[in-house]
Amino acid sequence: MAADLLSTRKGPLPMMTPPAMTWTGFYVGGQVGYSWGVDTTKEFLTATMGYVGLKNRFDPDGFVGGAHVGANYQFGAFVAGVEGDIEFGKVKGGFTDPPVAPFNPGGRGQTEIDTQGSLRLRLGYAIGPALLYATGGLAVADIKSTYWNWPGTSESFSKTATGYTIGGGIEYAFTQSLSARVEYRFTQFEHMQNDSQRAFPGFSGTQEPRYHSGRAGVSYRF
Repeated sequence: MAADLLSTRKGPLPMMTPPAMTWTGFYVGGQVGYSWGVDTTKEFLTATMGYVGLKNRFDPDGFVGGAHVGANYQFGAFVAGVEGDIEFGKVKGGFTDPPVAPFNPGGRGQTEIDTQGSLRLRLGYAIGPALLYATGGLAVADIKSTYWNWPGTSESFSKTATGYTIGGGIEYAFTQSLSARVEYRFTQFEHMQNDSQRAFPGFSGTQEPRYHSGRAGVSYRF
């Protein structure tokens, strides 16, 4: 009987090992940041597109914030994925136009971005719970330009501009589900042309918006 009792004794319970960290899966999150840029306007005669000699450089800036969604797949230490985001904010700046006799009375202009988004690829390298990554792809923004002449007549143009965005960042996983990131991106939008009808009739303005952005965000992975 004693032998039977000894044979029924159980050893210590096995240790439970946590699952290995993986970046594979879908995720959603939010981000906030600050954008600053360089925009250049040139003025031309609309009929001939002859350059009239007016060129203005100005520096739009402002805060942005929004949401992102994406998916990753990890193979070894490498992580590949796709991500889309949408942001809202007030990134704006303006310039003053001197008069050009006898046709242009002079005035001022302003450019503003309220809504923007992107669709990008991400490629990263995982070091423990940290992910170093590069990202790049398509950028889209609703860009509004407004001109005022000195008599007070105003005119606005709103266009959906496309371009590219590239950058990189670092993301750190606090748990399998929760991570935080910091990121920098450069964005170049397409060349735009606004043909004035009221504020500066007979003149056209061109723009080449370029922006730098720094962002911080959090993500929840499924």
